[in-house]
Amino acid sequence: MFPTDTRTKYRLNAALQRLSVLICTVFFALSAGCGSPKAPEEREPAVTASQIRNSKADFTHKYPLDKIQKKMYSTLAESMRSPSEEILIYEYKGDHMDFLLKDALTAMTCYIMDNPLDSQLLANRDIRMEKVSGNRKRICAHRREGSEELDIALMKREDVQTVSRNFIDSIADLDEEEKLRAIHDRLCRGKYDSDISDDSHTIYSALIDKSSVCDGYAYAFKYLCDLADIDCIVVIGTFDKALDSDPGHAWDLVWYEDSWKLVDISCDVYDVSIGYEAPSYRHFLSDDLGMDGRIPYEAYPVPMYKEYQ
Repeated sequence: MFPTDTRTKYRLNAALQRLSVLICTVFFALSAGCGSPKAPEEREPAVTASQIRNSKADFTHKYPLDKIQKKMYSTLAESMRSPSEEILIYEYKGDHMDFLLKDALTAMTCYIMDNPLDSQLLANRDIRMEKVSGNRKRICAHRREGSEELDIALMKREDVQTVSRNFIDSIADLDEEEKLRAIHDRLCRGKYDSDISDDSHTIYSALIDKSSVCDGYAYAFKYLCDLADIDCIVVIGTFDKALDSDPGHAWDLVWYEDSWKLVDISCDVYDVSIGYEAPSYRHFLSDDLGMDGRIPYEAYPVPMYKEYQ
């Protein structure tokens, strides 16, 4: 029978909480193979958006994520229903462990690739681990100082939705190939943003500003395909023509006529550094998924549905 003395109850509860934290800490450490955890701090150094794009950490889409990453993905998705300046990714009790920040990067990148419209809200954000109280911690995506306000990002997302839906409605009577060509040509009206700012990695930059980089165009193509009920996925990897200063590249695979076809908007956009006349169709519905030495990063494998090869 449990003692009824209040002080004894308090001590018992505290001991049980410490035991629970110890069990969770050991479990996380063993599952990550990370050894002794770092001492907790009030705020860990931020992880920048460029580190997300260039990360070589283990990465998959939401389906093969491990338990912690799935929880982060789900929490992020829930937070995006009512986005704020501080977007929650994960809450937990225990000591700080480095691998949790890497998992948060994985979950956030997964979410953007699966839900590219929200790239507008997750651009210009750093991921930080913070102490809440006691041994409670949380990982959040914060807007960097000087970045655009949340209400502006929300307005841009709404503009993208409106423009995109109007465009998809205008091509509703076309067959699938004609729809894909129309989406390709609509995005190829833009140019490649050689300045490569953080804002150029969003759908807005590709669809509205008409000045974007590879992942902005890849996200925009996927989003328009999603609205048109055409299966499309974003691929992150490298290829022979990638710039030495930024070897990463993003393109799309679209499911057409019972197989995956390669579409790379940024390489079909007019740009003298690439040497194409606008628009090129060299990277439109190509059966050569490895064109120009394209290789998906092992850290960024595509979802294994419809047996992508």
